[in-house]
Amino acid sequence: MPAPALLALQQATRAHQRAHGCNAHTFEDGEGLWQLVAAHQPRRVLELGTGLGYTACLMALASPEAVVDTLEGDAIHAELARDQIAQLGLQQRVRLHEGSFSVTLPALQLQAGSLDLVFFDGNMPAFVLVQRFHSLLAPGGLLVCANLELNGPLGARRAKAELNDTTRWQRLPGLENGLTWVARKQGDAALQHELVRSGP
Repeated sequence: MPAPALLALQQATRAHQRAHGCNAHTFEDGEGLWQLVAAHQPRRVLELGTGLGYTACLMALASPEAVVDTLEGDAIHAELARDQIAQLGLQQRVRLHEGSFSVTLPALQLQAGSLDLVFFDGNMPAFVLVQRFHSLLAPGGLLVCANLELNGPLGARRAKAELNDTTRWQRLPGLENGLTWVARKQGDAALQHELVRSGP
């Protein structure tokens, strides 16, 4: 169950969004995300869309062995998130990377199959990005994907078709009343597929 400090951070994020009218919307199903992460105990986590740091800190606390790399494009939000991460004493396990996803994600130089959980909470996950997440996840790794509907009818349809491909993903119960999709990367066959595609 999320700690009181996390609930306070969630409320602070709501207040910040109302005051500034920005896109730092807080994730509204913290309890569901906590239970998911606590049950699976991922060790290597990637988050796209830090906001003020609520979900990055939540995932780090729910899985005490986890290291969370979180990406944020807004400089003001990144500064506020760093303060929150420091207040919770999570600087060693929550690493914030400031800049656009197109710059910060390649800079991490992540290897195929190196992640246990990817949480996308940015603005509109592109279809090619969802495919990239599949490559980065280890077999059995989890993708938690919010804001699919913001991608427009065509973009949402393509991303959902990818996540409904049962040769690549196993759909799990969603979060935020189904608005946030959860899928598990299929097992060893999926890894072999990635190795064949990548070649020697």
